[in-house]
Amino acid sequence: MYDILIKNGTLIDGTGTPAKKSDVAIEKGKIVDLGPNISAKAGLVIDAQDKFVTPGFIDIQNHSDSYWTIFDHPAQTSLLSQGITSIIMGNCGASLAPLLTKESIKTIQKWHSLSGININWATMSEFLQVLSSLSLGVNVGTLVGHAVLRRGLIGDAVRQLTQDELKVMDKSLKDALQQGAFGFSMGLIYAHEVNSSLTELSELAANLASSKKYLSVHLRSEAGHILDSLSEVLEFAGGVGIPIKISHLKIRGPKNWHLFDQLMSKLEVAYHQGVNISFDVYPYSTSWSVLYTYLPKWAYEGGRTQILQTLADSISRRKVLDYLRDQNQEYENIIVAEAAGNDNFVGKTIKQIAQNQGVSAADGMLNIIAATSAQVIVFDHNLSEEHVELFCTSPLSFIATDGAGYSGTHKELIHPRCFGAIPRFLKMVREKKILKWEQAIEKLTLGPAKLLGLTDRGVIAINKSADVVVFDPKTVTDLADYNNPNQQSLGIDFVVVNGKLAFANKQVLNFNGQVIRR
Repeated sequence: MYDILIKNGTLIDGTGTPAKKSDVAIEKGKIVDLGPNISAKAGLVIDAQDKFVTPGFIDIQNHSDSYWTIFDHPAQTSLLSQGITSIIMGNCGASLAPLLTKESIKTIQKWHSLSGININWATMSEFLQVLSSLSLGVNVGTLVGHAVLRRGLIGDAVRQLTQDELKVMDKSLKDALQQGAFGFSMGLIYAHEVNSSLTELSELAANLASSKKYLSVHLRSEAGHILDSLSEVLEFAGGVGIPIKISHLKIRGPKNWHLFDQLMSKLEVAYHQGVNISFDVYPYSTSWSVLYTYLPKWAYEGGRTQILQTLADSISRRKVLDYLRDQNQEYENIIVAEAAGNDNFVGKTIKQIAQNQGVSAADGMLNIIAATSAQVIVFDHNLSEEHVELFCTSPLSFIATDGAGYSGTHKELIHPRCFGAIPRFLKMVREKKILKWEQAIEKLTLGPAKLLGLTDRGVIAINKSADVVVFDPKTVTDLADYNNPNQQSLGIDFVVVNGKLAFANKQVLNFNGQVIRR
């Protein structure tokens, strides 16, 4: 007798091959039989008539670690309810291991307060062991973050690394990779990586070559200098022979949208020249950003201390204001989603806050950053809907949340992508016919699994791990929005994780996630 038998469904196996009618039998965490009209008995029979049966979705760009929700909400309900069965954390240069010194953990404070958190690990191996002790709703893996290594070595210092320091960083990265990390991430826009030299970046990227693990990069600019930022990545990593993934690719600001064709051409040329390059995208036109990244890089390159000193100095503050005005961006409608110690800012636009203070929008922005010790996250409707769709259809793209897993409600505003990214994409596929269903599912399953080097997930096949989603292609849709982001989506009917029914009827039924390593 099988543990689970999924009957009468339309199987889309993740490989991109045409859908077909097939039952799916699951036993002891594995897929053990496929085919029409399997007649054996099972402990649980799921009728998938008129539904799609697919591999569990892999969220390759996830921040449940940097938002700390992997500990606060280990069920990861908002992700399970989207059909996500595996997540990869440690993105954008910020991971929770390895921690070389107590300074290392400060890397996440731009997203989450460090107050009250408990750290009882140092190495990657120890961190993964701690994760293994949690009741996880989804499978969890991680990258190694560049900033966590760099900050662990030199703290808030603004300088290039010495050769000895670079050797320490190399060894720490190699050790973490050997202990199961899937690759290495960089967040070149952020304070503690913005001054990294090409020599440093090249040497670190080279550490991935022997294992073919991948490099995930948050570009140094996603606005007017995005082409130069992509060229930089291709320069230091393109010739190393490693897979490269650009994180949450987007072009911020209407005045920069004209760069889209050049950006896509640059990516496609690199790919056809033999660079193993890809990118992930979330299907929304509103970004969820750290507010200090709108400042000139010289104003934040030393971290929060440098930012606050800059804004407190009248001459430096004037230079920052001149820079902001020269950018020709509309700051007024940016919405504060989270503001450390200043909940009265949350949900208000910068224009509203500035008017209450009797100052300009640019001055209001600087006041908000100063009042929150530079710990403020914002929503900015600064992306092109057309570009988002085109990014989603590119053969080089994966679909990811770039969010975190939550359960329940929260005082801060979170981006609706944390609850709705995948169903929103599937709804786009249904309504706008931007892709065939088989192509869309591959972007969520076998595509990211191949980049990760996961050979037992991302596909429905005999003897593969039983991560399975049953969803209704006619009704799947997101409900979360910016005012009510905690709304589960419709149409995701059943989610199986490692052979157990983990989600059904909008409820988490089993915590069967595992820590995954490579």
